[in-house]
Amino acid sequence: MNKKGEVTRADFLKYRMKSFEQLDTDKDNKLSLDEFLKVTEPPLAPPDGPNVPPIEERKTRARAEFQNLDTNRDGFVERAEAEALVHSEFNNYDTDRDNKITEPEVRLIIQRSLQRDAQERQQAEARRRQGLMTLNEFIDMQMRSADQLDKNNDGKVNQQEYLVMAGPADGPQAKNLLPFDLRKQIALRKFAEIDLNKDGQLDRVELTAYALKQFLEIDGNKDRFLSEDEFKKAQEAEAAKVRALIQTLQPAQPAQPRPAQPRGGQPAPAPAPAAPAPGLAPGLPQGTR
Repeated sequence: MNKKGEVTRADFLKYRMKSFEQLDTDKDNKLSLDEFLKVTEPPLAPPDGPNVPPIEERKTRARAEFQNLDTNRDGFVERAEAEALVHSEFNNYDTDRDNKITEPEVRLIIQRSLQRDAQERQQAEARRRQGLMTLNEFIDMQMRSADQLDKNNDGKVNQQEYLVMAGPADGPQAKNLLPFDLRKQIALRKFAEIDLNKDGQLDRVELTAYALKQFLEIDGNKDRFLSEDEFKKAQEAEAAKVRALIQTLQPAQPAQPRPAQPRGGQPAPAPAPAAPAPGLAPGLPQGTR
């Protein structure tokens, strides 16, 4: 900028081409893709941070920009191609077309740049939040599940309504499930955990408080959003908790006597492996969606 507060086209070109000079490590006046991708790394790009897109996302955008700059499609961004972009950028700022950028025009440049940066941060945040669940969404999901249990539509879930979570009674429909009495005990323990005032009913306040507690436990990185990975980890932790509970509720199995050694010194055949533990009823409370 000269004493009049103006930037000439030549000065602007010289300044903007400094990045080209830094990227052109072999000084052949053209940039290969590998050279160009260095623009996504420090010192030409800010270090990773909460408001900075991941490096792979930055590289994807840089590859697309490289393709746009490589107008002759020879696999390189030549100096002339880069300068053409700088001249186009200068023309956007030189509103009165006098080949100079004045102080008011510079202010406009800064304003546009700040707006563009803010928009990019918002877009990056929006992309990051895709597939994530907020606290309000999580509570709404839990309330919808409770509404399905509230058969008499009184705004509360009583113990009998909640026991639907235990699944069908013992019989053909309960194939491969734990005994109903065991499933019922697990469901009642969960009910008691949610029923803070111990009145035998789950009201909206208790259900909301429990949903909030779940959300805070599932949100491992404390970013106030729940990801699919966090849901998966929570489901695994809840399953392990239920398995441990089953061990305490099931009666201990009596020890099996060892078979007598048959004559002739031959070992007895190994006993058949025990059948896997029957599963829980589908929909038994797991603490996650």
